Amino acid sequence: MSDDLQRRADAGDPDACMHLAKRLMRGRGGPRNYERAVQLYDVAARAGTPDALYQLGKCYLKGIGCPRDPSGGVSCFEQAARMGHSGATYRLGECFELGNGAPKSPELAAWWYRKAAAMGVPLAYDALLRLARRR
Repeated sequence: MSDDLQRRADAGDPDACMHLAKRLMRGRGGPRNYERAVQLYDVAARAGTPDALYQLGKCYLKGIGCPRDPSGGVSCFEQAARMGHSGATYRLGECFELGNGAPKSPELAAWWYRKAAAMGVPLAYDALLRLARRR
């Protein structure tokens, strides 16, 4: 890993934190380190980076690099969605559809899927059709 990237991440640069965290999650340039990646996502999330909130939400949802906390994942997705992150918006639909970290609610799932579809997420259209067929 680049010493400069590490130095910038250690100094709290959100862009450097995101770049380094993604490398650590994939094992690029060194061994995978999920715990450190989650720490870096957290730094970037606290700096207001929507994609960091989204990535952190995925980690909480599945327990990757941190204890599994589905409701914490939903909270991260909600914050990122409010900032316009389309992936987080779609994921909220999934969480409400499946009852994963949020109460199972086809109505709220459809609401989030419609919002994601309006943002251009192709999978959201499929999800809306799936929900409509269940009714």
